[in-house]
Amino acid sequence: MNNWQVYGVGAGVTTLFHPIGYAKVLIQIGHEPIEPISSSTIFGKEKLYYPNVFQYISYIKRTDGFFGMYRGLFPRVLGGLVGTAVQNAANQYFTPAKAQKEETVKNEEEFLDWLKTFAKETSQETVTRCLGIIASQPFHVVMLRSMAQFVGGEKQYSGIYTGLVEIYQTDGISGFFAGLVPRIMGEVIAIWLTNFVASVLNKYFIESKEMKSYTHALCGLFVSVITYPFQLVSNIMGVNGAELVAAPSPKYTDWRDCWAQLNQQGQLKRGSSIFFRQYNGPVLNRGGKIYPARSHMFVQ
Repeated sequence: MNNWQVYGVGAGVTTLFHPIGYAKVLIQIGHEPIEPISSSTIFGKEKLYYPNVFQYISYIKRTDGFFGMYRGLFPRVLGGLVGTAVQNAANQYFTPAKAQKEETVKNEEEFLDWLKTFAKETSQETVTRCLGIIASQPFHVVMLRSMAQFVGGEKQYSGIYTGLVEIYQTDGISGFFAGLVPRIMGEVIAIWLTNFVASVLNKYFIESKEMKSYTHALCGLFVSVITYPFQLVSNIMGVNGAELVAAPSPKYTDWRDCWAQLNQQGQLKRGSSIFFRQYNGPVLNRGGKIYPARSHMFVQ
């Protein structure tokens, strides 16, 4: 496939799964419009659970209609296209080095030689991915704030141009890169950890070529669990300081402040589960049944 076909497929996949990503963002910023309900665990213990992501999507559809499920799609797709284009351009810059590596890897027998090659290749991937993220971040922030408008019904981030102007007027140039640091940190950790574990497994433990083709993807799934808090903090910081009902109040001073407060509240995994979303807030016990202690529009 040529580049345009790749971009088209990527945009199509993004559109298909956008409602899930949209619901997860609203959950990440703490918006819980539906009260948790009681359910029993496999051990018979009663717990409170928020609706799963698909029930949340149904709530969005009932509130905003079918097309409401695609709020924030355009800046997301545009940001993805810009980020991919920048990343591909950077990859082309490193192509000669990669071609040279193909000729030397056959003779590598020592662990240190392999490690050196791994470090060089992963460093190049890190640079290209980070450049793509930096280029796409302004559109990512517009996307997050456009989605967050669902909570209060605001309109200032409904378009790309108006959203960028609003960010500049509210936060200045730095607003275009709100949440960038934790996003990049999570990406860098994911790249190095995934590549290292996958490379070690393929080099020393897996012999089947067919199995080796799946190792990297499987390792990426496990590593994403570790790096999820960085994604959560990044998305929250993307709406931090915006003049929106959904913006954190009081405003976080920086991403480390956000991380510390979420960690203290046991909320660093908020939104990570699609199906089983356990409520961990205060409860009331009435006649043997438990209920949330108060109505939770936002998770604090």
